[in-house]
Amino acid sequence: MPRYRVTISSDDKEAMLDLVRKHKIEVLDHGQKRTAHGWSVDAILDQSAIKMFQRAPYRIVRHEDVDKVGRERQKEVGVGNRYLRPQQRRK
Repeated sequence: MPRYRVTISSDDKEAMLDLVRKHKIEVLDHGQKRTAHGWSVDAILDQSAIKMFQRAPYRIVRHEDVDKVGRERQKEVGVGNRYLRPQQRRK
């Protein structure tokens, strides 16, 4: 099941604290951010958790599929020992 980076927000600070205290959600970065409409945090959730938290008092904005992005980023990783001189790599 894909996992997504999401932004969870609410105007209820206690509900936001319950994300960690009650629901055991691991938030990204440095935790809650104050916004014009309350509080927000970034987290990684699967689709079933997103559906659960889409109910009041939470608002969810779904961003990228972190697993798909991770697979794409792995293609950027080099192969072999980059510290060897070119003539040593052929051996």
